[in-house]
Amino acid sequence: MARIGFLLLSGGRSKRMGSHKALLEIDGRTLLETVALAGDGFEERILSVNDPAIPTPKGYVRCEDIYPGCGPMAGIHAALAMTDCDALVVAPCDAPHYCKELAQFLADQYEPELDALVLLDGEGRAQPLSGVYSRSCLPVLEAHLKNDKLKIMRMLEDMRLKKIALPDYLNGRVFDNLNTPDDLQAYKHK
Repeated sequence: MARIGFLLLSGGRSKRMGSHKALLEIDGRTLLETVALAGDGFEERILSVNDPAIPTPKGYVRCEDIYPGCGPMAGIHAALAMTDCDALVVAPCDAPHYCKELAQFLADQYEPELDALVLLDGEGRAQPLSGVYSRSCLPVLEAHLKNDKLKIMRMLEDMRLKKIALPDYLNGRVFDNLNTPDDLQAYKHK
C-alpha cells in the first residue's frame, strides 16, 4: 500500500499581502495553524518554509527549498526529495477553507502510475496547489527548476497527470485563498 504524506506550503514571500500570510489571524488562530489541521491523520507532515520566523506546527517537520526563490514548485521539490512517502498531498497555507476531508479525498485518489493529480475548480481550471505529487515527478521538477521554468501549469504538461473534479460533498470555497489585504477584508466580512 502506498504511503501518502501531507505537505503544507508556506515558503512564499507574501509580497502582495505585505506580511506573511501564514501568520494572519482568522477566528483566533493563524492561517498556518488552520490549514495544518488538514494534515491530521497523515503519518508524515512536512512544512515547506524558508523564513525562520514561521513556527512549525506540532507534528510537522520543516523543509527549506533546495532552489530558493523559485516559488511553490521549489517547495514541492524539496519536500519530495526529503520524504520517505510515495507521494504528498499538497496544501497552500493561504487557503482558510482547506480541510481534512479535502486532504483525505486527494490521498484516496492517488494512483501509483501517476506523477501528479490536481483538482479542478467549478470553472474547470486546474488548481495545482490542491493536489497530490508523487516522488516519480522529481526529475521533471528538477529539470524545470534548473532551467528556471517556474510555471507550475507548464510543468504539469510534462507529467503523467490526472485532473479530477471536486466532489459534491466538498464546498468550492476550499479554493479560496488570501493574497492581498482586500482578500483578507472580504473574507472577514463574509
